[in-house]
Formats: sequence, structure tokens, C-alpha cells
Amino acid sequence: MTEPAPVPPAQPPVVEQMGARLHPLTPFVKGWGYFVVAAFALVNNEGLRSNLEVAGIGLAGVLVGGILLGALSWWFTKWQLTEDAIRVDSGFLFRRTRIIRFDRIQAIDVAQPFVARLFGMAELRMDVAGGGKSDGKLSYFKYAEAGQLRTILLVRAKGEQVAQQQDQEQQNEAPPLLVVPTNRLLGATLLSSTVLGSAGALIWLIVATMVLDFHIGLFAGLPLLLGVVQPIWKQVVGNHGFTLSQTDHGLRTKRGLFDVQRQTIPPGRVQGLLITEPLIWRLLGWSRVELDIAGVAGGQEDGESGNEGAQLLPVGERGEVAAVLARVLPGFNLDAIDLQRAPERAKWLRPIGWRYLAYGADEQVFVTTAGWISRRTSIVLHHKTQSVRLAQGPIQRRLNLANVHIDTPQGPTNAVALHRSAEEAAWLTQAQAHQARQARQAIESTRPDQS
Repeated sequence: MTEPAPVPPAQPPVVEQMGARLHPLTPFVKGWGYFVVAAFALVNNEGLRSNLEVAGIGLAGVLVGGILLGALSWWFTKWQLTEDAIRVDSGFLFRRTRIIRFDRIQAIDVAQPFVARLFGMAELRMDVAGGGKSDGKLSYFKYAEAGQLRTILLVRAKGEQVAQQQDQEQQNEAPPLLVVPTNRLLGATLLSSTVLGSAGALIWLIVATMVLDFHIGLFAGLPLLLGVVQPIWKQVVGNHGFTLSQTDHGLRTKRGLFDVQRQTIPPGRVQGLLITEPLIWRLLGWSRVELDIAGVAGGQEDGESGNEGAQLLPVGERGEVAAVLARVLPGFNLDAIDLQRAPERAKWLRPIGWRYLAYGADEQVFVTTAGWISRRTSIVLHHKTQSVRLAQGPIQRRLNLANVHIDTPQGPTNAVALHRSAEEAAWLTQAQAHQARQARQAIESTRPDQS
């Protein structure tokens, strides 16, 4: 009689380390802006200015309430490292748990916004595949603690060798490929359609109120003032000192006056590019380049568009744009692509802009252009194409026109061949789907065997 095989002892469960809290000053660093806004509103209220006691009580109430809410949020927010992920629990009314797997982390940076820098604090910004921009943020720590945690996470996610390389790159930054001058940033922002339109409307409002006696009220100009100030703050301050450099792990950008931000763009993760050229910028030879990056869902930040991608170049001259495109797509030359323009009958749908509707392709990418006030050139890599579809509206059917959409993940790139003849659109749909399949097969054949 054979004895039964011994049963192996059960593996002990993985014990997660106890959750740790963030820096105690985190609520203040995150919420100081709300207190400033409340103080500004109280000071500018005529009734409260005449009664300083009530204004002081109100301001103290805002301060105490903000401290209590921030303290509750801080108390109920904990993070901990598990065997294969970092877990963040937050919320005292509605509990939220974020689990960020190490194998989904693409890159990690230590950032110091302005107020955090004053207190020697920093936050971790993790580029998480499939996550939004805010999903990978963890703030705030002491600066040294943030650096130590970044190293631990890099070792877990990429291995010790890669972590050492990235640490060395961060300490010894590579020489820049290009630096965007601040005066060009300011000039480009002032010449944007948003700032010009808002500034013109604001001047008219001031003249109408003070000279023409229309009694419109300057308070109505607050949205127009924001339309001038916000783009200047976002572009000039946010992109101050914009530097692009080449590292062993891809292109790396650094920008920001108060909030210094760094981002690494690994090779092979670029899915598409968008080149934007407003009308006045075109006369000066300027344009902006943005990227769709694989794995980044384009989560929405406060005040940001959900389709905003990674900035590769906030404003650059034609030669700089060509050099940057060649870095991202080796061998690519946009000027060499033969663009097919839309038929003349498309002017019934786009009376002026139809002349600027075009598409083209080479062995590497598919390109579309549109817009005469703000020219947008979308570039999609063939092997990153998710689907190809044909769309035709009722008026297009009468004109025998159709659109061909080259679908990519959410981001700024929107490649659509607008208002093509129906026969050409049908052919293009089949041809691009075939080209995308061939490109994916070619990429797969060059990858090393994973078995």
C-alpha cells in the first residue's frame, strides 16, 4: 500500500505593511489657494469692508473649516507597499482605494510645486499605464523621503539596474537638445486667438463703460480678464525654461517656473502627434507639437482638457519642429509626404476651409490636415491604428462625400480625412486597415521571442 504524497505546507499569506500617512502639512500645501480666494472675496466685499469684525470672523471661520476638512482628509489618507503594488486609501465620507501595480508604472518623477518647495516637501508623479494624470500622484512627503520612495518603486517596477540608471540620469541631466526662450513663449501666447479675442473684448468693454457711458459694468469683464491672464500663466509660467533632452530611456522634457515638471517619453510608446499652427504663428513660422502616449489615458486635471497630451514642444520654429519629429519618428519627413486635397464640391460644407483639408501617408504614418484659422496636422503611426471607419452624413450623401476616421486612443490627435469622394473614402478605409495590419505584423516579427 503506497503512502499518500505529502501535502506541501500552505504558503503564508503576504502581509502588507501598515499604512503610513503623508506629511502633516499636506492639507495646507494643497488648500492654501482656497484660503487666499476667500480672503480676496471678503476684502473686496464692500459691506464686509465696513464691518471688519464680521469680516474677521468670516475669514477665521474659513480658515478653521479648511483646517478641519484638510486634517480629516489627511487622517483618512494612507499609503502602503504590498508585494506587487502600492495601495492608497483616501476619503472620510466616500472611501476610495487606488492600487497601482508595479508592472504598470512606466516612469516616476519627484516634483516640487512652489509652496511645497518652501517647506522642503515634494510629491511623487507616477506615469501609470492605463491611468489618468492624477491617478499616479502621491503628495506630499519630505523631499528626502520622496526620493527614497521613488528609488524603492523603481526597483520594484523596473529592477535595480534600471533604477540606478534613472537615478544617475536625474542627478546628471543630459545636455539639452533645445531650450524654448521665454520671450518666444510670451510672444506666442499674446498672439494666440484666445488672448487676442479676450483682450479686444476687454478693451471694448472698458471703453463702453467709461467713455460711452453704457453702464455695462466692469464686473462683466472678469471672464475676459481670465481669458487673458490664464493662458499667459499656463503657457509662460507653466512652460518657463522648457528644455528637451535625450536620455537612454527616451526624450525627456523639463518645464515650469514655480512647479518644475519632468516627463520621460519612452521610445515605442508614441501613438500619434499633433502639430498646431494658429494663423499668426504660421506667418512667423511657429508651431506647437503634442503627443499621444501609449498607456496614458489622458485623465483630466483641474483646468485642463481631457484630450490634452504630452507637450513635446510648446512653440518652436520650423527647423526645430522638423528636428524634434525626426527624434520621435526616425527617418520621418513631413514635407516629403504627398497630400491629397479634398474635392472642390466640399466647399458647400467648408466654404473657406475646404482648401486646407488633405490627407497623405507613407510607410510609417498616416497624416491629415484641417483648419485655416488654426491649422492642425494629425500624424498617426500605422501600427498604432485601433480602427478605421467611414462616416457619411445626409448632406454628404447628396454631395457624394464621406469622412474616414483613423481611430487612436483618447488624446489630442484626431486623424480624420474630411469630405473625400465616397468612392475614394471607401477605398481609403480598406487601404488604411490593410496598411495598419501589415505594420503591426512587421512590428511583431521584429520583437524578440518571449518564450
